[in-house]
Amino acid sequence: MKGAYTRRETIVASLFGLAIAGIIWGPALLRPFTNGHTVDLGTLHLPEERVPAQTRVSSAAARVAKPRPGSRVDINHADIAALQTLPGIGPTLAQRIIAHRKAYGVFADPSGLLEVDGIGPKRFGKVEPWIEAR
Repeated sequence: MKGAYTRRETIVASLFGLAIAGIIWGPALLRPFTNGHTVDLGTLHLPEERVPAQTRVSSAAARVAKPRPGSRVDINHADIAALQTLPGIGPTLAQRIIAHRKAYGVFADPSGLLEVDGIGPKRFGKVEPWIEAR
């Protein structure tokens, strides 16, 4: 068998390869860590002033915090702030109501609010006692 190594030659070649690898990688692998890289796990602690995690406010708590309108709101003349006092109406829906009013004219009656994108029968039922169209 030509070209086949003997067992002794294979071992010598392997050891020679390991020696070369040790010369190249040894200093990088065996160097000691400096003081800047060591961490004493016994001294780890959390900072004293921790920022509290954000807590989710339930929709019931958010509804309680929202002021109710003092009287009925005229949806044909109300500004964004007045529309946002209505239950279930936030800044986005208030903008949509005003945009619909500018595009199609004033609402003939309160049920015209159902034509605004994002206001369905359920939301309209919450808002209806608080609105009027003059």
